[in-house]
Amino acid sequence: MSFERGNRQRKSFDNVRGIMGMAMGVIYCLIAGALVYMKSKGELRDLDRILVYVIALLMSAYGIFRIYRGFKMSKGEGL
Repeated sequence: MSFERGNRQRKSFDNVRGIMGMAMGVIYCLIAGALVYMKSKGELRDLDRILVYVIALLMSAYGIFRIYRGFKMSKGEGL
């Protein structure tokens, strides 16, 4: 009986951790979008255009990876 309870708690923890991973991925993608938007509006004059786009690309790629990994973890197929 103790094993079932521990297994249930582990699944619950993995589900919450997966949701948090997906939320962080969305936040990374939103920040990348905000960087591109701010650069297009002229707010980031000090930074080079290519640098902003490279940072935004890396952040969005990492965000998509976090969303994917969080989805897999919440389904119980953790990495």
